[in-house]
Amino acid sequence: MIAIHFEETYDCQQLLRQLTAYIQKYAEFGLGGAVKAEGEDTIILNYENTHINFYDSFHPLLASVLTDYVISTKEEEWLLDIIETMFYFHDEEEQEQILTIARSILEGDRNDLPQMKSFFNRREYIYSAFSSHLEEDTTFYYEPFLTFRLRDYGEILIDCVEMAIDEYMLEQEYQNMIEDFRQFVQFKRPKLEMIYIVHDETFTFYDEHFRRMTREELLFHLQDDLVFEQEVDIEEMVISPLVSMVPKQVHVFSDDPDHGVIISIQAIFQERMKMYPLKAYDKEWS
Repeated sequence: MIAIHFEETYDCQQLLRQLTAYIQKYAEFGLGGAVKAEGEDTIILNYENTHINFYDSFHPLLASVLTDYVISTKEEEWLLDIIETMFYFHDEEEQEQILTIARSILEGDRNDLPQMKSFFNRREYIYSAFSSHLEEDTTFYYEPFLTFRLRDYGEILIDCVEMAIDEYMLEQEYQNMIEDFRQFVQFKRPKLEMIYIVHDETFTFYDEHFRRMTREELLFHLQDDLVFEQEVDIEEMVISPLVSMVPKQVHVFSDDPDHGVIISIQAIFQERMKMYPLKAYDKEWS
């Protein structure tokens, strides 16, 4: 018999419903378990199948249900607490933006970020913790377990929030840069009538006569106070030299309109940018 004690009646009731549903669902496959409430704060579980070992059937099911419940009910609460109490973000809008990034990291949706593997395994940390403390005959206290046995998981959440905040700050810096550059090109007199940009794995600049611009020309136009791509060679820069030239029109040839650099050019130059497929450049100018 396993007795799980709760401090919160809500958690007891929710898990009772979930465990009952799972046991009923898998009964036809020979699970052989029973669950009931004892008062408002205790769940009693009995494994009744003598043909299949407890640790091969009921044990992994119970650990999985508890793991999923922790993630679905506690993770967001803990992330928000870390954001506010450890990193001192008190504005609700900022908290929500950081939380959204943190969730995407935990769900594995940010493959552009380094050192992501530990976040993907956070379910494994929780499952292992429950698995190692659930025995066939035991009394289990839910809230103390969360406090004292999920410290590795807590460390993962702290690291995740720290990375999410870094990404949030970079995004804020990026948005400020976009707005500053948008204002600059809007109110600055154009230096050049037209710039063509061909994106075919790399970005190449062409002047209004469709002559490829040299490194020296790009350096000539580049304004130091407009350099956003720090520690990048001029030949790899796109946004900074383009904004420095303040073209009246920008025509971009690319088969990847969702590329981050192209989206940035569109955000800065807005209606002054025209987008064409790469084949239009090949047909017209090659």
